Amino acid sequence: MAADDDFRHESVQDQQSIVKYLRAITAGIERGHIQLGAADQLFDLEPSGLLELQVRAKRKGGRVKLAIKLGWRELEEAEPGADALTIKVDE
Repeated sequence: MAADDDFRHESVQDQQSIVKYLRAITAGIERGHIQLGAADQLFDLEPSGLLELQVRAKRKGGRVKLAIKLGWRELEEAEPGADALTIKVDE
């Protein structure tokens, strides 16, 4: 059974920094290993198998939020979902 751990980080970053973090997360998912760090805390993740993806966008009072949430079960296989998501970027 996996230990319960928690890692949290909040900060204000410029667009280039956010892109760098998202690319690192993407590369980590592809490799099956992501290491998060802040201050003296390190947090290792090993995404594998089928991952759950949640995307939520909200606009209210001139503020916009985009939440991307990934989840998976350690040491357990899941059944694939039929829901497809489309994300487009204007070039």
